[in-house]
Amino acid sequence: MLKASMVNTGKKFWLRAIAVYAAAEALFIIITYFITYSKCEVCVLPIPFYMCQWLANLLLTTLLWYVLNYIHRFSVWKVIAGNIFIFLLYYFSYNGMLYAVFNSKINWLIGSGFKPRNFESVIYGSWSDIGKYVLKLTAFYMLRFYYEYRNAAHQRLQLAVINKDMQLNLLKQQLSPHFYFNTLNNLYGLARSNNSRLSVALNQLSNIMKYVIVDCNKPKVLLSQEINFLQSYIELERLRYESNTVIELKMEGEVKDQTIVPLLLIQFVENAFKHGMKEKSERSWMKVTLTINDDELIFRVENSYFDMLPSQGIGINSVKDILGIQYESKYDIKMLDEDNQFSVTLKLNLS
Repeated sequence: MLKASMVNTGKKFWLRAIAVYAAAEALFIIITYFITYSKCEVCVLPIPFYMCQWLANLLLTTLLWYVLNYIHRFSVWKVIAGNIFIFLLYYFSYNGMLYAVFNSKINWLIGSGFKPRNFESVIYGSWSDIGKYVLKLTAFYMLRFYYEYRNAAHQRLQLAVINKDMQLNLLKQQLSPHFYFNTLNNLYGLARSNNSRLSVALNQLSNIMKYVIVDCNKPKVLLSQEINFLQSYIELERLRYESNTVIELKMEGEVKDQTIVPLLLIQFVENAFKHGMKEKSERSWMKVTLTINDDELIFRVENSYFDMLPSQGIGINSVKDILGIQYESKYDIKMLDEDNQFSVTLKLNLS
């Protein structure tokens, strides 16, 4: 798909380049005609001659650029030899056409008073065409350089988007197995004890699965959807812990129609549960705060930790990469750990 897109882009680029050249060549011939006419009326040829000259130049230049575009990636000596051969072929083909026209005796093409010319005189009067050829050659390599530069930039952008999508899929996969396994075990325990929280928990699990499978297929989702997802996730994870374990989610500010890259915030919460919370420990705690000021989001997670720092997890590194691709200079992230306490603060411009 990426290759096909590049081919289509290349065709459009060179078609536009030929169109610009055709316009420039036509303008050059028109200016030359009027300058010559102003100084010597009898020196100009009929207009059909200049039209044929324009068409011949356009055809030969198109063929020239097409062949150069084909051989320019060959080895150096092949490119040099090819350019010499192409120049000779171009030069003698063009002058051969001029010789044929000058000796055609077609009045509407060259006029009634035009004297035939031999091939030597045509060659002698064509030295300026070598300069034109050099200009066409230079124009081709400048266009080629610009095209490859622009194409490389376009490829980097497309690869960055593909990479972001791959990382988002990786985040989905990281969330699914461990979380769903623990949740199903918790739901099984609620079902066996006929706990009234079972129906609420099932509804929360349903919302999470819909969000991950359906909503996250979009480039961005509503911030309200991401927050609802976080709330359901935290409530389901809370089932694993003692009732007196501190697990808080606090929100400040007003949620409107702001959007955010999906599954961006969950990794910080998931890592807090994974590395900072022990199910049977009174020392476990976690606090999540979302502060919304118009298009600015301040997301903060504070938690205890016991083994590997949350900042060292694969998910956190993936989120950093996505932030760099998607938000560039519109975010700031700070992580701090001291006295068995870890905190991460993300400031994000949602505009």
